[in-house]
Amino acid sequence: MITTLNFERAELRNFTADVQAETTRSLELLRAIEGTLAWLERLTCHLRADANFAVKANAGLDQVVGVIDPDNSLHDALETAQQTVEALYDLLIVKRQYGRNDNQLTEDDGIESAYTEAIAQAADLQNAINTLRWNIGEHDIDAVPHVSDPSMVGSTPEEIKAIFDRLLSE
Repeated sequence: MITTLNFERAELRNFTADVQAETTRSLELLRAIEGTLAWLERLTCHLRADANFAVKANAGLDQVVGVIDPDNSLHDALETAQQTVEALYDLLIVKRQYGRNDNQLTEDDGIESAYTEAIAQAADLQNAINTLRWNIGEHDIDAVPHVSDPSMVGSTPEEIKAIFDRLLSE
């Protein structure tokens, strides 16, 4: 009987240790899920706000008089921003796949859908920046004064040389 009692005590100790370990693991997983969801929500909101800013800036380009980006510095900055957003987009896709592969996570946890929403917002921002960058370039091409003297337009090397000769002789 003592053997059975010792065995039962050992089983109860193992049982309580297992419950404590599982509860601790579950709490840590829940904290990690909550932290990831909060981070993704903040990121998604930030990406959405940036995309909205780019769309509004783009909508106001037709009211701007003159060249917006004479030295192409805005073009370069917008292109760098696009590349940064693209890198974030790619990282989010990888992280979403990690979540899909994690057997501890379920669809109800919301991790995959939160990553999917952030990925969509990153794509929207990248597209909005691209549209803004291209439209600034188009605006600036249209804003540059055009040559009104047809004699100042050349298409062959000889015609271009003749134009420069006329300009230098004046």
